[in-house]
Amino acid sequence: MTTIKFTALLLCAAATLTASADALTFTKGRLVVAVEGNGVVGGTGTYADNAAAPLSLFEYSHTGTTSAAYTGKLVLPQTTIGKNSAISGEYGSSSEALLQRSADGKSLVIAGYGVNAAAFNANPTAYGTAVNDPSKPTALGQSGSLKGAGYTPVARVVARIGTNGSVDTTTALYGVFNGNNPRSVATVDGKSYYISGQGRSGDATGGVFYATGGASSATAITGLDTNSKTQAQDTRDVQVVGGQLYVSVDSKSGSGNNRDFVGTLGTAGALPTTLANGGNGPTKLAGFGNSGGTGKLTLTAQTSNGVNAVGKEINLSPESYFFATSSIMYVTDTGQPKNNSAATSLGDGGLQKWVKDGSGNWNLAYTLFAGLNLVANTAASGTTGLFGLAGEVDGSLVNLYATNYIIGDLGATYIYGITDVLSATTRPTGAATETFVKLATAPDNSKFQGIALAPVPEPASWALMITGFAFVGVSARRRGTAVAA
Repeated sequence: MTTIKFTALLLCAAATLTASADALTFTKGRLVVAVEGNGVVGGTGTYADNAAAPLSLFEYSHTGTTSAAYTGKLVLPQTTIGKNSAISGEYGSSSEALLQRSADGKSLVIAGYGVNAAAFNANPTAYGTAVNDPSKPTALGQSGSLKGAGYTPVARVVARIGTNGSVDTTTALYGVFNGNNPRSVATVDGKSYYISGQGRSGDATGGVFYATGGASSATAITGLDTNSKTQAQDTRDVQVVGGQLYVSVDSKSGSGNNRDFVGTLGTAGALPTTLANGGNGPTKLAGFGNSGGTGKLTLTAQTSNGVNAVGKEINLSPESYFFATSSIMYVTDTGQPKNNSAATSLGDGGLQKWVKDGSGNWNLAYTLFAGLNLVANTAASGTTGLFGLAGEVDGSLVNLYATNYIIGDLGATYIYGITDVLSATTRPTGAATETFVKLATAPDNSKFQGIALAPVPEPASWALMITGFAFVGVSARRRGTAVAA
């Protein structure tokens, strides 16, 4: 009886995991970047803007922030098997596929669309695209996630990837981010998730939601949080840091609801599982932008990025962020704010360093941009800022890794590295100037999106479970042989 129970437990655990054809065991400390498109150097697939494309993870070894070398890839499942869903991305999307490591450090999480890329591209209007946006009838982001709406709904899927390359895509959510992008996922330990994204204008499917692992529906955390309380404001990078739920916002959803900031949901030590903050949306970190909360500020010599001019009032456009300490935060700014409340349309693209003062207010100390070759967001092509971000503190220094944000969706994408002095409050100049180093370039017909540090190895109990699988297989074969004899 004991053996039967143990076998059943192992088989139950195995039922939620799938293995990729590309075996990849992550190595602690390496970089992992999310890739939409071919996912392989020299691949033959060609993807048009907005088309469905496979999602892959590339791993890179690196020497600090000065060099990196490709070490392997993991293609996320394109086939639904049992409770595990296929998962794809929208090629060229500028706001999805942020990649994060779980708060316990043992896995990676990313969000996508629950559909095989080739199947979607063969008949996109079957998935509600023409209903949601007739002007983009072939765009995966315009697929519908609502059941009973007269089309084949596409779930927004959470993929949890273990350090051994196992992939769990059993959390396939309907009724969220209808006709738009799932952007990011956060989890403490892979048992439940916070997922962030955008819905359609005027609906309740955008913002941050909470779901337990394996669920098909989610609970709104932000809710109808525009000033008029008639629709859900879209959100971007959601994270759990120190027991606090954070999210970045760059939005103008709803009249008079321009917002650009990083904010909190719920209170530290009490992660919300239902509507937070009284349904008023994220609470802006004190000092992040103007007092009105619309995320605009006037640039100084320290905060200008070489494209915009000192003295100009601009809107922020925060995406990813990394807390180096409880009072130092780095933020990737795309340089392409959706908000339009400032005097100029230019942004402050690059890597911003925010420092919290003794009064609890966050102040923009400086913006790092050297080496990015930034262009204004009015240009025809090029890099306007940064998107994904991963960081690690190394004594008195901070090593930071980011992906670039481009105009036009289909330009070249890169991984950049830079090292900053943790205690610095003014931007180093002269011989001490901190410059971004290009560490890797995405292959043709592929696009880099989010970036994270590789997960740490699974605990010894997982290794014992793997041994148990092998034991069960051997035992089963032995029993089978005995019966046959």
